[in-house]
Amino acid sequence: MPISFLTTALLIVSVITNLTVEGIKKLLDGTKVKYSSNVLAAILSVLIACAVSVIYLIMTDTVFTMKIGVEIVVLMYLGFLISTVGYDKVIQMLKQIQSVKEETKNE
Repeated sequence: MPISFLTTALLIVSVITNLTVEGIKKLLDGTKVKYSSNVLAAILSVLIACAVSVIYLIMTDTVFTMKIGVEIVVLMYLGFLISTVGYDKVIQMLKQIQSVKEETKNE
């Protein structure tokens, strides 16, 4: 999966997770169910990241390999970070990693 897909997928996971969590919170606020919104966001972000990855693999006819599996796990972890920390911080980290990679290639 290219890095451009990863950043796009993170944006999709972030938006869908935030909207879904807010919807579920509105539904649960009317009941007496106790929940942690951070745990709810973390679980949903992992599930949504997995679903986005599977959809990508199906749409592009990509064969599942160990490398793709690791990339999916990374996407799920970054989706978890986004849901708990924030999208801007994760994208900033990815850009810093990419710039370090480019600097090491140029040397």
